[in-house]
Amino acid sequence: MTDSNKLIGYEALRALYESIKASTPKGVGLKRETKGGKSYLQLQFTIGDKRVAKACNCSFTEDGIRNAVLKAQKVAEALTKFSTESEFWAWYDSEVLGKSRIKNDLITFGEAIKLVEDEFWRSKARTTKRKRDRSNPSDIKSWTDTYGKFYKHLPVDKAMSVSDFMTTLGRWEPGTKAYKVAVSAMRKLARSAENAVCIEKLNKIDSKQTEFRNDLQSVDIDLFIKIRDKVLGITEKLHPNARLDSRKDWMWVFSTQMVYGLRISEVFAILNLTKPFKTPDGVTIPALNDPTNKDNIIAIGEFTDIGTTTKTGFRLAVPIPHPRYPDLVKQLEIKACRKPNNKPREDSCPETIAKFYSQTARAKLVKWHLDLTQTHALRHLANMNGRTSGVNPTALAQSLGHSVQMNENTYTKRVATKTKL
Repeated sequence: MTDSNKLIGYEALRALYESIKASTPKGVGLKRETKGGKSYLQLQFTIGDKRVAKACNCSFTEDGIRNAVLKAQKVAEALTKFSTESEFWAWYDSEVLGKSRIKNDLITFGEAIKLVEDEFWRSKARTTKRKRDRSNPSDIKSWTDTYGKFYKHLPVDKAMSVSDFMTTLGRWEPGTKAYKVAVSAMRKLARSAENAVCIEKLNKIDSKQTEFRNDLQSVDIDLFIKIRDKVLGITEKLHPNARLDSRKDWMWVFSTQMVYGLRISEVFAILNLTKPFKTPDGVTIPALNDPTNKDNIIAIGEFTDIGTTTKTGFRLAVPIPHPRYPDLVKQLEIKACRKPNNKPREDSCPETIAKFYSQTARAKLVKWHLDLTQTHALRHLANMNGRTSGVNPTALAQSLGHSVQMNENTYTKRVATKTKL
């Protein structure tokens, strides 16, 4: 057995290393590396599904070895604390490597916001993978809704601090969707600034949404047809000043929404209303208004008539049947293709343009004195029509432009009682 007290110099250092590395916590080990004639230490550990070896800013000296063990203990604790790898690596750079610790402690909220904003505009849209465009109203609204409307309340000239984060978050009620999104935005800001103290504090916040809207409207197929007949003067006499053409145009929009399960903006992104459309892989989709087109497939594009973007980009959609109304396309005159030509004012701000179709549609419903003012209820009705008719869940979800999981979890919240009967 070797007596370490009799070892000198390098041999003693190796003996210290071999004995002390056994004291590292479970899951984190030491590894010696040599580069350019100099030896240094790395920490070995598993993060995610990968085993990694990372420098820890410790040389192969007595002090370096002892410091490496202390850092290994910190890493073992951190691996159980952080919920994402990006948060862990931000902490690692700051606490283990000592990178930019002074810089990150002094970075202002404004500088951090610039980092997040630059990353946002460099990246692609989450659902369509389209590169974001700083001049596109939909992309501008996406930035505002996700980050901008929360960051505007931060003191941009002050150095980032936990207290200012918490004060700003106090503007929103815990448990609400707004609070959940606000906390997510603040966490993103802290991660971008690599501020370990703020990251740790924000990660401890319970941002789970517990309060949900209780004003979601629902409609059944019979009620929708009654609404249509009333609006078009079929069952009730209209006021002499009523603009029947405008009513027909917008009822065509709402009917198309219901028959195909479209989001309101997608009605204004249909590519084959009055002329055929050739898909990217060379398949020609006949015009919807073509009398010989019996399938009535529509192609929905990535952009609307006013340049805003659709949520999920290009897709094909088919009429969703109802067991008691086998030919809704004919009954609701879908092939008339009466798309309104409403446009926003040229001096409208991007947020107004992005919301133009939804706000204009709601204004029409309110003007007609209807109880139904949430057009998204028509998309939910289409989903329930498909479920009632026994449409394959995967095919139904694809036509609606979302996942089967979304169909099962979210699109059952607006089910009218009569629809289920």
